[in-house]
Amino acid sequence: MKIKLLIGLILTVLLVSCSNPKLEKELLETELKLKETEALLAAAKSNTDENYPLIHVVYFKLKPDADKTKLLEAIDKLKQIDVVHKLEVGTFEDLNDERALSDYQVVMQMAFANKAAYGTYQTHEIHLALKSVIKDMLAGPPVTYDYRKLNI
Repeated sequence: MKIKLLIGLILTVLLVSCSNPKLEKELLETELKLKETEALLAAAKSNTDENYPLIHVVYFKLKPDADKTKLLEAIDKLKQIDVVHKLEVGTFEDLNDERALSDYQVVMQMAFANKAAYGTYQTHEIHLALKSVIKDMLAGPPVTYDYRKLNI
């Protein structure tokens, strides 16, 4: 914050003391770019992991004839829900670890700001539509794991 103020002050002093129209224009353009960059930085900071500490993980066990493409397309629609952040989807990778949850072929993970946002997601029409679309693809109920990230 102090650096921003210092840069702004320097630009202002240079602008006021400058009598060269070309330099004045360049300084004004630089000041505008600085403000735009500050706005972009503020927007980026608002979307950091620390703002979405509640993580929801869902494991899907699929029937052998399940259409994985249809499932992935349905999951992708969850991105349209404004409280869902950092949606990630993956398929099982066999790394020869006997502890692995190899019965689950697809996993999705997303982040929420808080429990209220998670509640909004649970009752959202897009989420409910996903459940309806995939129910016949599943060999059993999805398994979930929810956790709050720790700052360690």
